Amino acid sequence: MKKNICLILLLLTLFSCKNNDCSDYACFTPPPSFIFELVDKSTGENLFSNGTLNPDEMRVFNEENKQFNVSFISENNINLIDISEIGWNLGSHSYKLVVSNNLEIKIILEIEEKNENCCTYFEIVNFQILSYEFSKSNTTGIITVLIP
Repeated sequence: MKKNICLILLLLTLFSCKNNDCSDYACFTPPPSFIFELVDKSTGENLFSNGTLNPDEMRVFNEENKQFNVSFISENNINLIDISEIGWNLGSHSYKLVVSNNLEIKIILEIEEKNENCCTYFEIVNFQILSYEFSKSNTTGIITVLIP
């Protein structure tokens, strides 16, 4: 009986002490990736795969003309542009993805950092590509931009 009372008191003590601070809890989700595929609007062909575009010419700038990293992913004839670095910039920003002398893609992006239940994550408030049709895959997250 005495052991049961001690056990009950111990359990009550443990469950009555709520630890509302997050000092012992690490939960962080990085910003979403921004990976683009550029395809010919009429044929559906990837413009890097068919040789129309050269990945060596790509650059990304923000509204203050600061340059960001661009990675080119080429595997199994799937050619993608990764500019995930822009996801770390909180607030509303505009970006210019320069793919060639004749092709600039203007992007509007607004991201907020959220903290909930001891976790930090990033939420896209606004994402637009100006002057081009685009779609985002629900399964891969790849943003396909249709180039006329």
